[in-house]
Amino acid sequence: MFGRLKLSERLSMNGALIVLALLWLVPLVYLLLYSWEGGGWDNYRAVLTLNLFPHFLMNSFIVSVSVVILLLIVVALAGFGFSKLRFPGGRTVFAICLIGLMIPPVAMLVPLFQTIKAIHWMNTYLSLIGPEVAMSIPFSLLLARNSFDDIPNELLEAAEMDGAGSWRKFVMVVVPLAVPVLTTIGILAFLNSWNQYLFPLVFINQETMLTVTMAPKFFINEYTSDYHKVFAALVLITIPIVILYIFGQKYMQRGLTSGALK
Repeated sequence: MFGRLKLSERLSMNGALIVLALLWLVPLVYLLLYSWEGGGWDNYRAVLTLNLFPHFLMNSFIVSVSVVILLLIVVALAGFGFSKLRFPGGRTVFAICLIGLMIPPVAMLVPLFQTIKAIHWMNTYLSLIGPEVAMSIPFSLLLARNSFDDIPNELLEAAEMDGAGSWRKFVMVVVPLAVPVLTTIGILAFLNSWNQYLFPLVFINQETMLTVTMAPKFFINEYTSDYHKVFAALVLITIPIVILYIFGQKYMQRGLTSGALK
């Protein structure tokens, strides 16, 4: 058990947290200040009135929501299988899945490009959804499996005695108890997909298919750049994910700590 912290310990801890908070806040303050210089609201109006900006928002929304749905389906089923079902080679297969944690996305860029080009996915939503889901599976699967391990097997045995099969146990018992970790996985997947810059840059060359992270480049020309409007675009891009994090923070804390105690 943790004892009560002394006054000096609380002050030291709060001081360290304030310093860390300032390190994160200072760049954000500069971002807001620079986005306001040289025009004020006109900088934001220029971004919002960009002809392609509604397309960017819609594309990002479609891609992010699709990534979340597909990832949750795959991870929930795989996590249940690795945690509660016993099959030959299960531990080995799970270890192979976790190898993806050690491979940076940049290292897979050339093979991904060749694959997507070969299957004619260039300039489509699939070129953004498929790689994002694949890259998100290892860490998400680790979170889900650890959380499913905390679900008592006695609950599944009781459901089995009532005549429930594997599918019904998954839907009626496991999924309701795993809502916190699945919510966490969904929020993280949405944030990563919304902020994705590399995949749209490489796989999309049709302007109407670009995502919102590509909006700043429309204010950067070959010889001149309007950085105030670039910063304004970055602020607008950040607003949805900040709102999502504020409302989902409680679930993320519960989901990330689930499976920590055995």
